[in-house]
Amino acid sequence: MEKFSREYKDYTGKRVVWSYDPKKNSNGPVSVEMFYPKGYNDEVEDDPTNENLPKTKRKYLNPNNGKLVAYTRAKELGLID
Repeated sequence: MEKFSREYKDYTGKRVVWSYDPKKNSNGPVSVEMFYPKGYNDEVEDDPTNENLPKTKRKYLNPNNGKLVAYTRAKELGLID
C-alpha cells in the first residue's frame, strides 16, 4: 500500500486532512492537519461552549498560522490581555 490522505470539510469551512502511511503506522493516520478559513476567529469567540469555559481552558485562534492555541500561548503571543 502507498501513502494516501483524506480530506474532510464541515459547514463552517474548516478543512481537515488525515495523512496515512501504512509502512509507518498500519492502525491509523500518521498526521492530521487542520485548516481554518479567514474570519474563523469570530466563530470561535461566538461559540457558546467556548464562552462557558474558564479563560484558562478556552482556545484562541492564532492569526499568523490559523491554528487554535491554548491560553498560555495566546498570552505569550499577545492575543489576550
